[in-house]
Amino acid sequence: MAKLKCRLVSIYAPKAESKALMKKLQEMSVIDIDTASQDEETAVLPDGYYHTDTKDRANAYERNAETAEDALKILNARYPEKKGLAGLFGGARYLTPDEFYLKRPQIEDALSLANEVIEKDRLIAEQKAEIVRLNTSKEQMLPWASLDLPLSFSGTAKTRAFIGTVAGIYTLDSLCEKIAEADPELSLYTEIVNTGKDVTYIFACCPKDQTERAEAALRQLAFARPVQITSKLPRDKIASKEERAAKCKEKIDECLSRIKEISEKRHDIENLADYCRSRAERYRAVGEIGETEHTVLIKGYIAERDMPYLEKTLNKDFTVVIESEEANEELAPVVLKNNAFARPAETLVKMYSLPGSHDIDPTPVTGFFYYLFFGMMFSDAGYGLLMIIATTLVLKKLKPSPSMRQNMRLFQYCGISTFLWGLVYGSFFGDSIAVISERFFGHRVALPALIDPMNGDAVMMLVLSIALGFVEIIAGLCAKFATCMKNGDKAGAFFDAGLWITTLLGIAIMALGFVAVPVLKNVGIVMTLVSAVGLILTQGRDKKNPIMRLFSGVASLYDITSYVSDLLSFSRLMALGLTTSAMSAVFNMLSAMGGKTIGGFILLLIVFPLGHAINFGLNVLGAYVHTLRLQYVELFSKFYEGGGREFKAFSFKSKYTGLSTENIKEEN
Repeated sequence: MAKLKCRLVSIYAPKAESKALMKKLQEMSVIDIDTASQDEETAVLPDGYYHTDTKDRANAYERNAETAEDALKILNARYPEKKGLAGLFGGARYLTPDEFYLKRPQIEDALSLANEVIEKDRLIAEQKAEIVRLNTSKEQMLPWASLDLPLSFSGTAKTRAFIGTVAGIYTLDSLCEKIAEADPELSLYTEIVNTGKDVTYIFACCPKDQTERAEAALRQLAFARPVQITSKLPRDKIASKEERAAKCKEKIDECLSRIKEISEKRHDIENLADYCRSRAERYRAVGEIGETEHTVLIKGYIAERDMPYLEKTLNKDFTVVIESEEANEELAPVVLKNNAFARPAETLVKMYSLPGSHDIDPTPVTGFFYYLFFGMMFSDAGYGLLMIIATTLVLKKLKPSPSMRQNMRLFQYCGISTFLWGLVYGSFFGDSIAVISERFFGHRVALPALIDPMNGDAVMMLVLSIALGFVEIIAGLCAKFATCMKNGDKAGAFFDAGLWITTLLGIAIMALGFVAVPVLKNVGIVMTLVSAVGLILTQGRDKKNPIMRLFSGVASLYDITSYVSDLLSFSRLMALGLTTSAMSAVFNMLSAMGGKTIGGFILLLIVFPLGHAINFGLNVLGAYVHTLRLQYVELFSKFYEGGGREFKAFSFKSKYTGLSTENIKEEN
């Protein structure tokens, strides 16, 4: 239950074995490679000899991985894989080494499929764009469908024809009148082909010698030529566009059909993406290691517990020299090691920040209080039982990814805590047992409760919440004491942490003496006063001036207000517990309103699950967030700084698959 010690390891090997060695290290997943490993012991060869080659190879594999990912995005968008519940929890497909390490023909086949998917998708987009263009063009031509002349028709040897639109909606009579008003002497034959929104589609014809007069008259009516001028009849043009659009649709269907066929081989493309990504990462690492003409040097950090495994494996398969030294704690990455109970809480610590070089691992204390307070806030045995069942099924049946497995463990322990606190409060889906038994069976049966928040025990809940908050604050100060001792700061441990622990304990004992046990009152007063004097004398010890030292010590007592504020923050334990119980009671009352009737049973079957689903969703989120806040603000502020760098093992960063030789079971 601590941070594991890391060692800085140096691995010397013949250059001829470097690629195989990196492959083995990637499989072992125990070393965090230091990419700045080149130093005065190694000389870099000119570009183009070794590093350039590996860089090009890395880029090539990365491009292949990106191609595969692009193809998978298309497949997932058009024909998503039906994964069921297992797909929600990130379970990987584990492959044997022969399946994971693809041969060249397999790479070429999968890459060909990926490129074909991308090409077909591009073709679909082009055909869809063409259909839009054809439909737009068709819409422009539709008003002229009844015209038996091509839109390019301009007249005969003796006449001048005009085909176009005029502004406004006219009948034939009103249009002729309007033309006559513009030019009474004009002889213009006119037909109305169609009418649209604020325009009239017309065909007009006049003797050639009146062309200029006709143009002038039509100009007054805002005459405009058609957008499309074609030598074909409009109806033929429309039919042509419809035929072309149909062919585009056929091409789209063909492409979709082919993409659907390829989707059946989705796993081949997923394997390609993971394999190429792992190869790219390996070549990048190879290109960054130190080297001479015949030798390579790989430097990195490794947990001290993994050193025997590394030495045994590499000495068995390679010609290597392995040296190690104790790592600089300031530079070394952080590896956490906790038991099965505390390990899920590592996720919470990482969300905040990993412990720095001067910190202790806060995971055990964080996990204990997180489980405890989550259950106290959610506080319903029925909800806790649902969480236990759901998380157990996911862990046993769906094979979630390691990160998801940790989250499921976290909520499983929170569910156990919720179940136990629900028994303390006598809450199983609220007061559902009492309400249903009374309304439908005429006899009230209720779960026994040690604390009944809905019937007068809210003050006891508040006192319990503050008391548990006090325990967490003391635990935080004890952690500060341990941190100071770890860093050799004995004065800080005893004066900055120890005296505050005794001060707060003294106040608590004094309060207990005034309320319940009078004999403890004087003990608490003496303990508090002695501790306060100790704080006054020690909290300004960094000041050289005696007066400033004394003033700083007196001023430090003001910090008691921050502890009071922290304690009051724990009242949210009561508030959220009451919220869960109150909402449950409301939904139970609503679901039982129909009484012992057919309608009442129907109402019960609808309102009860729906209401409790709403209550569950709202309050599980509230419990998660507020419990997290209590850890980050009220606990971590007492002793924790963070800022550590996460240990990133050189391994397969696969998204869809994993090697079956990997240990996928949780540590005991």
